[in-house]
Amino acid sequence: MLIKHQSKGIFGFSLIELLVVISIIGVLTAVLTANFMGMRERARDAQKIQDLNSMKSALRIYYNDHQSYPATQADFVKDVGTSNYMPNLMGIGFSYNYLVTSGGDGFVLTAPLESGAGTDDTDSQTKCGLGASDKIFAVCAN
Repeated sequence: MLIKHQSKGIFGFSLIELLVVISIIGVLTAVLTANFMGMRERARDAQKIQDLNSMKSALRIYYNDHQSYPATQADFVKDVGTSNYMPNLMGIGFSYNYLVTSGGDGFVLTAPLESGAGTDDTDSQTKCGLGASDKIFAVCAN
């Protein structure tokens, strides 16, 4: 509500109105800032999970062709990452660990997450037979 000063004809807002508006803006800012703080980390984590699943698919195709998985992480990068299986593997922007299991008939890929994936990260580790630890996502041949 605009208030007109009686003697000067000047319009303005009352102090109460200004304080209410400032407090509403402050509350909205606090709520929205808390919501957006982890958004980038969650987006990077989602990309890592998607990339790990792509690596899993490339490894399965490799297995179909060679009847075993690459023996080491270096072999994985050389045999899978520089071929038609997953040519963009070299451009992945995060660190991951590759481990071959079951004498070449299985594998486990793990990558650290920034903010975690709820229970999906621990569930993925349990599925792959790993001990559950926070903020690590795993995919395996299972």
